[in-house]
Amino acid sequence: MTTLATTPIQPYTALHLKHFPVKIYTTPSGIEIHPMWSGEGNLSYLVVNPENRQALLIDPDLEILGSYLLTLDMQQLRLVATIDTHNHAEHASAGPALHKLLGVAYIMFENAPSSFVTDRVKDDDTRTLAGIPVAFMATPGHTTNVMTVKIDGHIFTGDSLFNKSCGRTDLPGAGGDAGVQFDSLQRLMRLLDDTVVHPGHDYNNQASSTISEIRRENKRVQFTDRAEFIRFMGEYYVNEEKPDDLEYYVAFNAR
Repeated sequence: MTTLATTPIQPYTALHLKHFPVKIYTTPSGIEIHPMWSGEGNLSYLVVNPENRQALLIDPDLEILGSYLLTLDMQQLRLVATIDTHNHAEHASAGPALHKLLGVAYIMFENAPSSFVTDRVKDDDTRTLAGIPVAFMATPGHTTNVMTVKIDGHIFTGDSLFNKSCGRTDLPGAGGDAGVQFDSLQRLMRLLDDTVVHPGHDYNNQASSTISEIRRENKRVQFTDRAEFIRFMGEYYVNEEKPDDLEYYVAFNAR
């Protein structure tokens, strides 16, 4: 059962304040999940083991590097790893910077382009990080290197799956494939109903959902015909604007 944490991390400055949502999550084994906002709807997650005061950062955004460092310092947390779920196209990852500043591991899927990655994982790989069992699940489609991170009944889906939609598959240079995206969504929907989903983006101030809620409310996962899904994705995004500075961020994160 997932509950709200009783002692959530508190912000310390006005700038810091806007990066913390109200809801903080505690997993069945007591691991704390602290969503952090950046940009316009971008989400990253500070995952804390309160027993040893160690932490992970999932999809860290360079825009709020100072807030991560301030949080770690004020809460006396030791960051041991950062994880990027994929090569981002709309913001700069803080993974390489945190690796260089703090010497922490930087984890991505095996075919991710960044030269800063210190640990490349494969589908169904597991690691113990900060004393926390972490599993990795390949969920490509948005890009070729998207993965979902699984921790104690919670999943971090990056741009594979959002609360009400999924990642687009038409971004230049990303290797997006709507058919592969359909397959990944079907795989995610086979997870347990009460699995808590933490997406890489949300534009309605909703930091999480559950698999059962997504099955009910997300039209993208309700397609049963692969060809129909491919056709829908192609038609839906034909006139949609691409992210600002797309080429820059893709190249920056692939260094």
